[in-house]
Amino acid sequence: MCLLSQKEVVAQSQLDTYIDHLFANRKFMGSVAISFRDSIIYARTVGYADVARAALLEADTRIRIGSITKTYTAALVLKAVEEGRLKLSDTLAKWYPQWPGQITLEMLLKHRSGIFNFTEIPGGIRWEQQPHTQEEFIAYVSAHESNFAPGTDYEYSNTNYALLGFILQKVYQTDFNTLLQEKIARPLGLKNTCYTVEPDTSGKEALSYNIQDRYVHNAKIHFSNHPASGGILSTATELNRFLSALFSGKIIRRESLTLMLPGKPDEYGLGIEMLPFNNPKGYYHSGRIENFITDYWYFPDEQLGVVTLSNATNIDTDAIQMALVQSAYRNPLGLPDFDQVEGLSKEEFSQLKGTYFDSEKTRSITISSDGRSMIFQDSRAGQMYVPFTRKAGNTFEYEDILLHFDPERGEVEQVQGDYKGVFRKGE
Repeated sequence: MCLLSQKEVVAQSQLDTYIDHLFANRKFMGSVAISFRDSIIYARTVGYADVARAALLEADTRIRIGSITKTYTAALVLKAVEEGRLKLSDTLAKWYPQWPGQITLEMLLKHRSGIFNFTEIPGGIRWEQQPHTQEEFIAYVSAHESNFAPGTDYEYSNTNYALLGFILQKVYQTDFNTLLQEKIARPLGLKNTCYTVEPDTSGKEALSYNIQDRYVHNAKIHFSNHPASGGILSTATELNRFLSALFSGKIIRRESLTLMLPGKPDEYGLGIEMLPFNNPKGYYHSGRIENFITDYWYFPDEQLGVVTLSNATNIDTDAIQMALVQSAYRNPLGLPDFDQVEGLSKEEFSQLKGTYFDSEKTRSITISSDGRSMIFQDSRAGQMYVPFTRKAGNTFEYEDILLHFDPERGEVEQVQGDYKGVFRKGE
């Protein structure tokens, strides 16, 4: 494969066509960007920042990047280590004696602390809807037992990075956004990278949506609960610029960057992971908060970065990321056929796809395709789109969920445990 030289223009027309195809088929709203060396060689934004106001997404519209925030937080921790303010061997108990003394900052960074993930606490969705102070957060999460002894296992936990953010604020005696601005955003000239507690309704910040027969805004999370674990806002181009600076030693020293990088694909580094393929070798992190779904891939040897930030999607963003990479290597892009599902004829699928409503029309589910699998998306807040496979006839399954379709009646029955619900296709 031949990577674009810096002076060459990326095959923009085919990538524009691909992104437009996704938007036209209600598969994606958001921003994408490709960086090569120190330059943005492609950027595109489609869709709405605010559907109700018909406010379009623009290149500088901020989008929540979810757990990609953890890469920034890890870099800030290593910056504090370089400045002599922290050591990776420092224990969490130094600031929070509620937890065992053997938990170190390095364990928090690598998700090896055993501390319970606060986003998975039963009933936690309601808790996340309300604003909380640091003290309230600590009291809430420390009341739950750890899942394993420190350092003995790995389990991804947002609590780890929330705690790291609180520690950084204590060490620097400032708030998380001020620290982000001083150490990363201002030195790099990133004017649209920040952390805020409340959404900005002026139009410079995107809202997130579920995709039904229309775009449904039903956000519930209060971002006071996610400062260092998932609350940063940025743009696709600025995220690419951050990655380029991080990997070129402009934020932390190269020795510190080496500490961040995992040694193999199934290992979590310090706020960063390794892609499962090695041609080319790359690193990544993904994120999801509300219905913001985000991804970055960075290939250090090629100095190539690809970023997808979505505020509405029901297609795997890995597919978009791969299209960006293929375009950067000047490979042709095909357009997915969203009228087909593997194992079904187009006629069969046409009878099943669409939006179905419950009897009160207070809840809906939408059946679509990502070009291969049947995709189910619920209208309720916090509901992720999921791929279903055919079990038999007009019955489809995903884990413990079954969908029984009756095409003649235009109905689908959803079965999960003791729950049974019937939905009728909208006119």
